[in-house]
Amino acid sequence: MALLAGSARADPRLDEKVYLPYVEPHVLELETRWAREDGASSTVVEVEYGLSDRLTLAALGQTFHQPGRGQRLSGLGLEGVAYLGQIPGVGVDAGVYLEYRRGLAGEEDVAEGKLLLAKTVDRFQGALNLIVEKPVTAPKGQGAAAYGYAASLTWRTLGNLRLGAEAFGDLGDDRGLGFGGAYVGPQVKWEGRPGHLPVELAVDAGWLAAVGPARREGVGQARIGLEIERRF
Repeated sequence: MALLAGSARADPRLDEKVYLPYVEPHVLELETRWAREDGASSTVVEVEYGLSDRLTLAALGQTFHQPGRGQRLSGLGLEGVAYLGQIPGVGVDAGVYLEYRRGLAGEEDVAEGKLLLAKTVDRFQGALNLIVEKPVTAPKGQGAAAYGYAASLTWRTLGNLRLGAEAFGDLGDDRGLGFGGAYVGPQVKWEGRPGHLPVELAVDAGWLAAVGPARREGVGQARIGLEIERRF
């Protein structure tokens, strides 16, 4: 039940996605995300299990491919999502995300945290992730924490099909905050149960155009994600 995903080194990372704060208890999920930019790609495979209606834990592996250098295993990690509840008065659900990723093949170890926010009204769903990431094994003076965001707005149209847009951007680091460019583009999502199979599928696809300073990294990113879920 495992699938693959890809990403290239751009700002933001190609392996990033918009997380929701919700947790499904006793659900085993296999996820793969793929993204590509300027010939480089990365693959993420993630296995997640909902321990309760408040906490889920996952293990992940990532590969990175560069033209002329082939594909290599670039990282292994552990992550968790905890649902905190709804913010009174605004109807926004909140959660936190924590990850530690061990870098391989010359990559640094990284610790990452996110504040997860989401609001659903009828067919509309909006989500915002506020992100901080810090290299753990960087040389002294070079391990500044970086800040960013990931956001999506989608509307449920026909059946379980959702259409909308997503954005990933840079907000600077410890040395200075500010808009450092973004990737913005359309998003298509679908989830459902195929026939009488005891699993649920979710597909997430899109294309992002570089905006502002991000154009120095590349023109755009192609992305696709696939999830398989089974409740126990």
